[in-house]
Amino acid sequence: MAKAGIQRIVITDTVSGRGAWRFTKSQARQPAAIEIYREVFDGLLSGYEEMRCTSEEFTAGYDSQLGIDVILNFESGMTSTLQEKFLFTKFKTVTVEYMQDWRQEIPGDWFNLRAQYYFVGYDRINANTFQDWIILNWPVTQQLTTEGLIPWQLLYNKFDGARASAKFAKFDDFPARCVLARS
Repeated sequence: MAKAGIQRIVITDTVSGRGAWRFTKSQARQPAAIEIYREVFDGLLSGYEEMRCTSEEFTAGYDSQLGIDVILNFESGMTSTLQEKFLFTKFKTVTVEYMQDWRQEIPGDWFNLRAQYYFVGYDRINANTFQDWIILNWPVTQQLTTEGLIPWQLLYNKFDGARASAKFAKFDDFPARCVLARS
């Protein structure tokens, strides 16, 4: 049984190229996200551990295949999983990768995400904190999406040579039963 606390999966490979800044900025905000998880799951998560590996060693496929960035190991011995998205724009939306590459129609997290919770945090002032954030109960969100109760929209990202497309919806568009916590 894993020790109670938060386990972050950390890929140790160096990321290069035009989009590398996204990874650097996200890493700087990880401590702020950990504090939010501790507050939301008050008293249920006592420790913190990093699972460090290269992308080659990452055969379990947590993030790349299942959309899992964090494992929450509760004092009860039960485990949950969480996907994170750290954003730096003026918007206040939940964004989920729809296609990894919309030109080649390679499915993204929208189709593959298996995490139980989905965290989106915005750092608009570059302070390594989040001014706005939300944690969704992802299975409930999937159900209500299938029932047509969440007004998702589609966006094609062409910034910085990106080829991904994303579904997005405003924080306020999520029914209360989807929202575990928010700022």
